[in-house]
Amino acid sequence: MASLQHTHIGQHLFIGFTGAQLSVDTRRLLNTVQPGGIILFARNIDTATELRALGGALRTEFSYRPLVAIDQEHNRVNRLRNIIGETPTIAEVKKQGNVEQAEDFGRTTGRWLHQFYIDIDFAPVFDLELFDADTDNALRERCWGRTSDEVIRWAGAFLEGLEREGVAACPKHFPGLGSSMLDSHEKLPTIPRTREALLTEDIAPYARLMRRLTAIMVGHGYYPAFDGEKPRPASLSPAIITDLLRKQLGFTGLVLTDDMEMGAISEMGSFEETVVEAFQAGADMLLVCHTAEKILGAHEVLTRAIESGRIRFQRLFESQQRIQQFRDEWIANKA
Repeated sequence: MASLQHTHIGQHLFIGFTGAQLSVDTRRLLNTVQPGGIILFARNIDTATELRALGGALRTEFSYRPLVAIDQEHNRVNRLRNIIGETPTIAEVKKQGNVEQAEDFGRTTGRWLHQFYIDIDFAPVFDLELFDADTDNALRERCWGRTSDEVIRWAGAFLEGLEREGVAACPKHFPGLGSSMLDSHEKLPTIPRTREALLTEDIAPYARLMRRLTAIMVGHGYYPAFDGEKPRPASLSPAIITDLLRKQLGFTGLVLTDDMEMGAISEMGSFEETVVEAFQAGADMLLVCHTAEKILGAHEVLTRAIESGRIRFQRLFESQQRIQQFRDEWIANKA
């Protein structure tokens, strides 16, 4: 049985809340859970002054300073729209064929986020655009190319620019949702690609850029090529997170799940059970983006799983080392 005396369970959770300011209820939630991260959405963003105040409060007013993240991609996914207005589409960035445009856009994005005390951008999307225009899979206008070479070139340049401004990139959705016909916010998509196609195409951007990556978000697709006949999202899959990403590809950075409140996960059974399964599969930090009850439930079930020995202390220790390594690299020198 693992001792929780010196164990901070909340650091494994990346959570969301409502409002552009910290309400009494939100402060109580943050003090109770002491989450490792906060993700901001458009619901948290009104004016530049309020967002700077919120970022400053999250950075300084809690005993455990959370990482602060956002999905700030481009025109289609633009959480800062209320403040900065419209941003270029990927097509507009690529129009002149000059990859420096993507790096410049990444640097501009990094400067925006830095001034609002945001540490991580859950971007760029590394998924290949393998779907047609009529497919409703939530990826339309979000992909940087149809081939791995295009994604490596363009998304890699955006990533380079972003991180040059002191903001960590977290590409998504490993190992690739580009051939999905469903939106994982609603349903569990099956990715019918062969192992060879996934490794040589979908996964290639991660493999080629691996030395530059400090965080990766795992998506909620089901990959029969890796997980066999029983449907299981990548975010709950030891075969994908531990065997493929960690052992085969050699990734030593931070692994995050996509939002555990998505429909693809709810199809898998009880929320609490999927939280434990995601951690057992190899995830370091789990996103729980919307519901306070589920955030508290995730904290409680992880605590119980560690107390009972269901989650091994060595697994917990290794994960917390990766979290600390990431924090040391990206926030240790930020005021």
